[in-house]
Amino acid sequence: MTEPIPRRISVRQVAAWLGPKERAAVLACAAVAFGVGLARFGMAQATTCGLLGAITAAITLIDLRHFRIPDLLSLPLIALGLLAAKLAQAPLLPHILAVTVVWGLLTLLQGAFLALRGRSGLGSGDVKLMAAAAAWLDPSLLPAYVLAAAASGLLQAWGQRLGYQGRLAFGAHLAPWLVLFVLTS
Repeated sequence: MTEPIPRRISVRQVAAWLGPKERAAVLACAAVAFGVGLARFGMAQATTCGLLGAITAAITLIDLRHFRIPDLLSLPLIALGLLAAKLAQAPLLPHILAVTVVWGLLTLLQGAFLALRGRSGLGSGDVKLMAAAAAWLDPSLLPAYVLAAAASGLLQAWGQRLGYQGRLAFGAHLAPWLVLFVLTS
């Protein structure tokens, strides 16, 4: 059972949620993402890839256990994604527009679902993580990214037979797919 989670989460709390094995996994993901980034893109972009690997691994582990994505982890991914786009010499305006549109539309969808169903169907952390993906990915890749994350989430739900009332840590699907899309596109 998970303990109550405060609205604002500090660096200390995030670190406390990651035990020694989880921290080792975060470092391993950072190293792999850095290595692949170095082989594909060069040192500056490899550094952003390593940070992406570490942050998304931490998001995955925390979301699986606590059903929460701390803003402390998701929001810096937006700025880091825009930096990565700049380093790749991609035009920033499409990325900035995509972040704005994704965040806005998903916030509207989140509110509409809550109003219609009386319960949350998409967490705010998931919305921010998808906005971060819009900063990292070419806008044309966003539909495929969301489809891949949704498909793996549906497979998990089906495999666990979560049913109508079951909870799914969707960020645990969004985060790994983001790294895979960034490193392979």
